[in-house]
Amino acid sequence: MSNWKKSMGIMLLLLLLTLVACNNDSATEGDNSGANDETGGDEGGSAGEPYSFTMMANLHTPEVPNEKVLEKIEEETNTDIEIQWVPDNNYEDRLNTAFATNSLPEAVFLKNQTTFIQFRDALEDEQFWEVGQYLDQFENLSKLKENVLDNTRVNGNLYTLYQGRPLSRQGLIYRKDWADNLGLEAPTNTDEFMEMARALQKMIQMEMVRMIRSALLTEVI
Repeated sequence: MSNWKKSMGIMLLLLLLTLVACNNDSATEGDNSGANDETGGDEGGSAGEPYSFTMMANLHTPEVPNEKVLEKIEEETNTDIEIQWVPDNNYEDRLNTAFATNSLPEAVFLKNQTTFIQFRDALEDEQFWEVGQYLDQFENLSKLKENVLDNTRVNGNLYTLYQGRPLSRQGLIYRKDWADNLGLEAPTNTDEFMEMARALQKMIQMEMVRMIRSALLTEVI
């Protein structure tokens, strides 16, 4: 597998959403290396020099992640990755500044749909790499859901990789011990949920009345 292909796999592992067009000499060398590998390079030889690339990602913690994980990824993929960690609350400003000053790294993370829309004009102007044509070359990337990818295509081209999440991450949280005391099972539909809600409400009201009575009796005594 060429170094360029390996870097694509790493981008997915690190949950990057956007591959940014390369504007420096090292990126050009990476493209040439990938082209040479695909046009008859020595498949039986050594992997050669590590493929280097830079990326920007948002950080939700005061400290950057342990370097051991990154070092292991670099070792397994023969890559040299420089990550620009940016605090999450400043990330979008930093991203816009880097784009305006033509200093974007080779891969960046788009936080939400709003950010994607802001970059749509640049995508239409082909200032980013089109990556859809390469997905079938990778075992995991080829399994990405087409209906999700279609949501981010621009003029039929794909410039981003989505960050997978469960289809539904919302739910109801209730006190199981309270429900058990009332002999209620976990609700499976809206009717059962409303029945549980009414039962819990009645129990809470009765408990509040008991506490008030207890407090009043204590004051009288």
